[in-house]
Amino acid sequence: MNLLLNLKFYLGFIIAGNAVVALMIGAYLLRHRYEETLRTFFQGRCLQTAAWIIVFFNGGALDRVTAAFGNSLLFAGCAMEACALLQLTRTYTLRLRHYYQWMTAASIVSFHLILFTRNDLNLRVAFAATCLGVLLLLPVFRMLLGAGNSLLMRLIGFLYLVIMVSHFVRSVSIMLLHHTIDHSLFSGSLVTSLAYLTLNLSLILGGTGFVLLLKEVTDEKLLNLANHDDLTGALNRRAFFERTQSAIYRYARKQQPISLLLFDVDRFKSINDTFGHDVGDRVLRSLSRHILGRLNEHHLFARFGGDEFAILMPGYDEQQSEQESERIRVEIAASTIHLPDQSLMYTISIGLVTLIPDAYTDSERLYISCDNALYRAKRNGKNRACRGQYLKEL
Repeated sequence: MNLLLNLKFYLGFIIAGNAVVALMIGAYLLRHRYEETLRTFFQGRCLQTAAWIIVFFNGGALDRVTAAFGNSLLFAGCAMEACALLQLTRTYTLRLRHYYQWMTAASIVSFHLILFTRNDLNLRVAFAATCLGVLLLLPVFRMLLGAGNSLLMRLIGFLYLVIMVSHFVRSVSIMLLHHTIDHSLFSGSLVTSLAYLTLNLSLILGGTGFVLLLKEVTDEKLLNLANHDDLTGALNRRAFFERTQSAIYRYARKQQPISLLLFDVDRFKSINDTFGHDVGDRVLRSLSRHILGRLNEHHLFARFGGDEFAILMPGYDEQQSEQESERIRVEIAASTIHLPDQSLMYTISIGLVTLIPDAYTDSERLYISCDNALYRAKRNGKNRACRGQYLKEL
């Protein structure tokens, strides 16, 4: 056995391991056909595995036809894997899809030109390695530097960075450092050995990491659906009360104030009856956009159902909460919903309560206290804010 590695045996081991992973993913996809991201990754890995099978059964000594076919599969598979990674970062767009289609086509055409004009083994291997590195460049950048990415995504991004750099190092070592490649890819040179070690890292850790990352992203989506209202994007009632109670405990320890604003749309039933529920939904979405545009990262915004909304403002005292509630009320009153034959304006009424919480402060009682203040705002003429007091006993 070669001191560096018996590369043909090693490549066979890699292909066998990758085939098992592909079979398991394929079996999963039979029951989950709409998992587009996993399907894209699976197809990309199948194409790459097929390319290396061609290398394996040709003993590394590829003729022009098998080299053309094998590298075409390799470019297409790597591009599909890159697209799947971009889907996980939530930055994949139709424009990027077209970019990767053109990149894949350009790589295949350029490789064929090299193959059928010069057929320089060093040049075509260096070109292929460069193309594979370039195809991974964008997903690596998005995974490592994307705002809000999880630690797992950054770790997988670092793994793909190692793979990408290895492709570039291999290309440079061939073209600039004049490392020659024997006609057999299984010659056991140090550069080739390192390239296959990196390939093994890619196939095993990359595949496992991708599945873990897909599960993490799926869990985040499910959690988001469970905690948010699908019409407005605001928190739902359950999630709001859970997070409000946590905020109460934190600010009780700090002995700092919190303010709760509870509001609804004036005459919302009349809007639904006159213009229809579709226009009513537009009003709720418009209201939510205005509110979300004003809040900072510490505020909690929720829809309790119908046209009733709430905002928790941790750290806001009476003066700050009154100023903010008035800004919101004025901004909403000046907003307009454009209909085919007219414009619709609407207003809101607000109830607000401010207190310095303690260990006995209860989020449900805080809500009821605020609801009483909202009722007074409605009774006093609507389109106004009314302050209430926290009721320790109901």
